[in-house]
Amino acid sequence: MARQVFTVSQINRYVKQVLDTDALLAGLYIEGEISNFNAHTSGHMYFTLKDASASLSGVMFQTAAQKLAFAPANGQKVIALGRLSLYEKTGQYQLYVDALEPAGIGGLQLAFAQLVEKLRADGLFDEARKKIIPQYPTCIAIITSPTGAAVQDIIKVARQRNSAIKLVVVPALVQGHDAAIDLARAIGEANAWGQPDVIILGRGGGSIEDLWAFNEEITARAIAESTIPIISAVGHETDVTIADFVADRRAPTPTAAAQMAVYDHALAKLHLGEAYTGLNQGIINNIENRHTQSKSLLAQLCIQAANRLSQEKQKLTHSVALLEKVSPYAAFKRGFALVNDEAGKAVTEVQSLETGQKLSLHWADGNAVAEIIKIAQNERYYL
Repeated sequence: MARQVFTVSQINRYVKQVLDTDALLAGLYIEGEISNFNAHTSGHMYFTLKDASASLSGVMFQTAAQKLAFAPANGQKVIALGRLSLYEKTGQYQLYVDALEPAGIGGLQLAFAQLVEKLRADGLFDEARKKIIPQYPTCIAIITSPTGAAVQDIIKVARQRNSAIKLVVVPALVQGHDAAIDLARAIGEANAWGQPDVIILGRGGGSIEDLWAFNEEITARAIAESTIPIISAVGHETDVTIADFVADRRAPTPTAAAQMAVYDHALAKLHLGEAYTGLNQGIINNIENRHTQSKSLLAQLCIQAANRLSQEKQKLTHSVALLEKVSPYAAFKRGFALVNDEAGKAVTEVQSLETGQKLSLHWADGNAVAEIIKIAQNERYYL
């Protein structure tokens, strides 16, 4: 029987085809410890997965590597999702990794801590970039699972507080491998629609694995890029996620988120009534105060006017007295008369007179004409 000779390339190609067509090898979850890790400048990652008795080469191409929520490193235990195939050039079979996650709670905590530091450095947690939650919204978008208990709690509390509020549920996966991508998609859709005043993003409680979609970078960046304020309402009060750090406000529970987002209509109405009453009473008090002040001011003005009038009256009396002292009429009462010559000029001395000259004499009660008969100088007559 003639023998058939194959080339190395043919054998490798055949083995690769066998591996690529085996459905059992197409979606494997393999747990192991990373060693020989190499992050290439191209963005590809090369490493070895090993356990106590074996090792397996692995490669993660740039398109998958850039989706990682943590930074792989030697010594880390991970779970890799991928397929087995053959690298024909070396004849070595290896794992082509599509997704990689830390193994166990410790690994998730490591991924959490690494992403927190990365996003903090990028400024996603800064208070200055956070938006104010409007006090009186008219439309609220709820991004969560439409079948979960959280959405029912939010709707119930929101309706109790304000029956007129518009609530729009934007369905999204809140758990599982594709949940983070779906949450980012829902946030983008709510922003593209543009009608909500607030977005409530959340779900009910669960394990750290259940809540992991709210700890992934794609979710965090979608929250940060939202132009609509977002309230994070993930799990219970003790649950803390990266979404809580990035969101504009954190609510300890979905129910608390509804209480934060929706104002209590009855309470607002009560406050409005109290404000109206207070405003009316304030106006009344102000009018009464002004009236009292006006009366006091008027009384002061009257007192000041009376005092001023009395002062002016005293001044006038004093002026009249002074005027009477210098008035010729006062001299008339004492027997004096005003003497004028025929030209009407006052006669103030005897030496200006002539015998036969006529003079006009004036008293308070009348006038008379006199003729000079005799002039006697330096003779004094006393009254």
